[in-house]
Amino acid sequence: MNSGKKMLRFLAWLGVALLQLISTQVVTFLLSLLIPGMENFPQTQPVLFVALLGVTFSIGVFLAGWLALKLRWLNAEPKLTARLVAALIGAYFPLIVALILYHPLEAGNPFFFISKVTSILGFHLPGWWETK
Repeated sequence: MNSGKKMLRFLAWLGVALLQLISTQVVTFLLSLLIPGMENFPQTQPVLFVALLGVTFSIGVFLAGWLALKLRWLNAEPKLTARLVAALIGAYFPLIVALILYHPLEAGNPFFFISKVTSILGFHLPGWWETK
């Protein structure tokens, strides 16, 4: 019985993480519709591109995670401020490393995916540090 609950909690977490990954793409796409010429930012304005990308990744992760907490898909304390800060740090650290290592930043850079995953892990990290 206990292992069944653990498996259900893991599957819920995995589903929420997938939703967060998808929402990073949706938020980035919506922002790209609002800012003309954003497709050229990686080559022309890489610092601004990284700044915008970190924000969109973090917003996507945070909003999907907040919804999961609100709808009780995740059984954890909200700790929204800590989750937002951790998601931002998780998103920006790999992007800054990519900015330093790759000139110019191009589509398909592996650090973009790493940034999304570390932002998702950053969102969940405060919940894993709960004291019983």
